[in-house]
Amino acid sequence: MSVQFVKAYFKYALAIGLTSHRFANQRFESTFFTRLYALVINIMTLLVLPIIMWQTETGFRIKEHLPKLILITYHVRYSVAYVIIIYTVLSRGFRDTALREMQPLLRKMFAEEKRFGTKKNQSLCMLFFIKCFVVIVLCFTDSLFLLHSRDLSDWRVYMRMIFLCNAYNLLNMVPMGYFLALWHISRGYDCVNQRLEEIVPAHSCKDLKEIHHLWGLHAALTKAALAIHKIYSPQMLAIRFDSFVFGVIQAYWGVFFTFDANTNHYWVIYGSCMYGLRSVDYYLTDHISELIVKYQNAAKHAWSERIWTKETSAVVTYVNSSKLELWTCGLYQANRVLWFDMITNILYYFVMLLQFHLVLRKATV
Repeated sequence: MSVQFVKAYFKYALAIGLTSHRFANQRFESTFFTRLYALVINIMTLLVLPIIMWQTETGFRIKEHLPKLILITYHVRYSVAYVIIIYTVLSRGFRDTALREMQPLLRKMFAEEKRFGTKKNQSLCMLFFIKCFVVIVLCFTDSLFLLHSRDLSDWRVYMRMIFLCNAYNLLNMVPMGYFLALWHISRGYDCVNQRLEEIVPAHSCKDLKEIHHLWGLHAALTKAALAIHKIYSPQMLAIRFDSFVFGVIQAYWGVFFTFDANTNHYWVIYGSCMYGLRSVDYYLTDHISELIVKYQNAAKHAWSERIWTKETSAVVTYVNSSKLELWTCGLYQANRVLWFDMITNILYYFVMLLQFHLVLRKATV
C-alpha cells in the first residue's frame, strides 16, 4: 500500500513540475520526455504565476471591502509564497540529484527487507499514512477553496485557477518529498536494528560476517541521510519561514472573518480545520527528523547482558561515535521541541498583529 502512495505522489509531483522523475519498479525513472515536460511546466510557472497572482489579488481587492491591514497581510502572505515557489522551481535539479543518489540505497533496502523478513514497524507505518492523509486533504481542499471562491463561468478563469492551485500545492508537496526520504531511511535503520538484535546472541562465523554487512548498511544509511538533508536544507528553511508567515497571518484572518465580517459558519469551521491540519503537517515533518536520529543511534544497552565480542564492541563504538545531527543550514535541528517553539512564536506575533488591527480600527472610527 505504501508503494502505491509513493507512486501517486511522484505522478502528481511530475505533473506540477516538482520533479522530472517517476517511481516505477522500485526505482526512480527519468526520460527525455519527462525532463522536457518538467522544464516546460517550470518555465510556465516562472512566467505565468506572477500574472495570475496579480489578477487574483486585483479581483480580491475589488470584490471585498476590507481593512487596510487585511490587504497588507494578503500581499505579505502571497509575496512570501511566490518567492518560495520560485525558489522551489529553480532548485528542482538539486532534488532530482537527491533522488538519483538515493536510488541505489533504496533498492538495496528493499532487497535487504525481503531477505531479512523483518516485521513492519507499526509506528512508522501509522506515521506514513497520517502524513499521506494530511497532504492529500490539504492539496484537495486548498484547490477546492480556490475554485469555489471564483466565478468559473469563463473557462479561462477555470484554467488559471487550476494552474494557481497546482503552484500553491508545490508548498505542500516539497515537505512530503523530504518526509518520504527520511521515512525510508528510518525504515532502513529499523531493519538493521531488528536484524542486529536477532544475530548478536549467536557467534557463528556467518553471523559475524552479517554484522559487518549490517554495519556497512548502517553507515550507508547515515551517509544518505546527511546527503539528502544537505540538499533539502535551504528548501526546508524556506518552507519553515512560509509556515511561520502562514501561521501568523492565517490566524489573524481567522479571527477577523469570524468576528468582524459576515462569514458563513461553515467557512469558519473549514478554515479552523485546515489550520489545524497544516499545523499537524508541520509537526509530522519535524517528528520524522527527530525519529530518524532516534533510530540511527538506537541504544544497545541489552547487549551488555550477552557475551561481548570484538565485532559487537566495534559496532557499539561506531554507533555511539557517529551520532546523526541534521542541522538545517547550520541554524537549528528540526524536532518536536522546535515545532512547539514555532507555535509559541506564531501565537506571540498573532497577538501582536491583532493589536495592530484593533488600534487601526479605533483610529478610523
